[in-house]
Amino acid sequence: MSQPVSEQGRLPLEPQSFREAMSRIAAAVHVVTTDGKAGKLGATVSAACSVSDDPASILICLNRQTRMHDAVLQNRCFCLNTLSDDHQEISDTFAGRDKLEMAERFAKSAWTNLATGCPALDSARLSVDCEIFSVTEMGTHSIIVGTVVDLRMTDPGKSLLYVRRGYKSLDT
Repeated sequence: MSQPVSEQGRLPLEPQSFREAMSRIAAAVHVVTTDGKAGKLGATVSAACSVSDDPASILICLNRQTRMHDAVLQNRCFCLNTLSDDHQEISDTFAGRDKLEMAERFAKSAWTNLATGCPALDSARLSVDCEIFSVTEMGTHSIIVGTVVDLRMTDPGKSLLYVRRGYKSLDT
């Protein structure tokens, strides 16, 4: 006897099942940076998107248990750096996979501070510099909305994506 369509492919709603489901959503890979009184930090993220064009704003989601989360909130600013398809090493570095100290992570690439003082990756496809507008807690993360104060783009090319726990690229 076959299952009804409504039951096919259903998994119990547990954290592991949810993480597996979310791994199937392709997402651009970014390095979020911040600098200020809480220090200069960066982290690889995929949870980011535009919110509005008036005012120009984007959101990022950061785990509340991380140093990056606390630093962004204390510094009141962040820069979203969208990575090119040749930035897999940068992604891995800022994800902490090579266990480098923060200063060593930044030393591996060229950076320029934008309007807020946050570092922008010189070779990023896009760098969006923001001041924090609002913070909303949801589960283990904070949804941080930033108002755009500066941005920098490169010519169209290939962007780095992450899906099914691996890197892909896409012309953007």
